[in-house]
Amino acid sequence: MTKSIKTNMLAVMALTAVLSGCNSTQNGYAGSHPVQRTQTNEMNTIVFIDHALNRTDITRTPFGERVRDTVKVTIDRSGIRNTETGQLEVWTTLRNRTDYDLQVEGKAMFFDADQAPLMDESMWRRVYIPANGTAVYRETSLNNRAQYFLVELREGR
Repeated sequence: MTKSIKTNMLAVMALTAVLSGCNSTQNGYAGSHPVQRTQTNEMNTIVFIDHALNRTDITRTPFGERVRDTVKVTIDRSGIRNTETGQLEVWTTLRNRTDYDLQVEGKAMFFDADQAPLMDESMWRRVYIPANGTAVYRETSLNNRAQYFLVELREGR
């Protein structure tokens, strides 16, 4: 091969390597589209830990950023209240955004007034959500010292 052909081939390979590096999902924040794997879990929140249910992929391309949202399930409403016996009850209304039935599993963890874990964690509980419909996930703490919660959601297995 001649020297100019080798130089051109090296330039093409270098450009290909640079452009392929631009097509990766970012592990951080970009504008109003957070990547959930890097978020800190705050108290009294509901988190999708299975990113096949609800996620945002941000891909950098030579022409800018490409944002792709995968949304199967969204949270319509959520809340907490104390029961008559003093336990904390958390609930959330889940909306299926697909044209087929889904199974979602939820687990709640409860914390005291100092945000210390109470070792009051529920088992994974399955909720069936009809196509384009809604369902409610509800959990109650075991003891009456619970002040805060964290709910994790994943697709049913």
